[in-house]
Amino acid sequence: MKLRIALMGLCLLSACSSVPVTRYYRLPDVAPPQQTAGPERPVVLLDIRLADFLSAGGIAYQQGEVGITLAQQNLWAERLQEGIKRVLVARMQQQQPGQLWLGSAPDARVNTLSLEITQFNGRDDGKAVLAGRWYLRNAAQKLLMQSSFQLEVAQEGAGYEALVLALAEGLNQLSQKIGKELVF
Repeated sequence: MKLRIALMGLCLLSACSSVPVTRYYRLPDVAPPQQTAGPERPVVLLDIRLADFLSAGGIAYQQGEVGITLAQQNLWAERLQEGIKRVLVARMQQQQPGQLWLGSAPDARVNTLSLEITQFNGRDDGKAVLAGRWYLRNAAQKLLMQSSFQLEVAQEGAGYEALVLALAEGLNQLSQKIGKELVF
């Protein structure tokens, strides 16, 4: 009897040890640039739109030409749209310090940089991929500029942490690319 109870206890313990652990990831923070007092700077609102599959919460991973897997135990710790916005606002402020970059604005009558992100995922060849299109509109919402982007960043190491860091580096490269192309 005691042996049977001990075996059942052991079985229960081994079943508990096989439960997958959920891990949460967040894009790393970017140190804001030193801001000096000065004349009023033009305001630019950053607007982010994601492909539907990127809003599901799991970190996306492309397998082959057409397969997309959303991780079940490796999830974003914040809404991906908000994380990307947080990082890009800080990066754009570094790239374009003459502008005041905001993630939200009480008055929508400001210049708006809109990004439509169609890919923000890892790939089975060890690269992080960022792709989409951006649009710059003035305060009257007249289209001033637009451009597409496709960036690939090699992961340094394996696993989801390396993928998240590669995606963050991709956002850094994207902000540099946009900063060079923008004309106000």
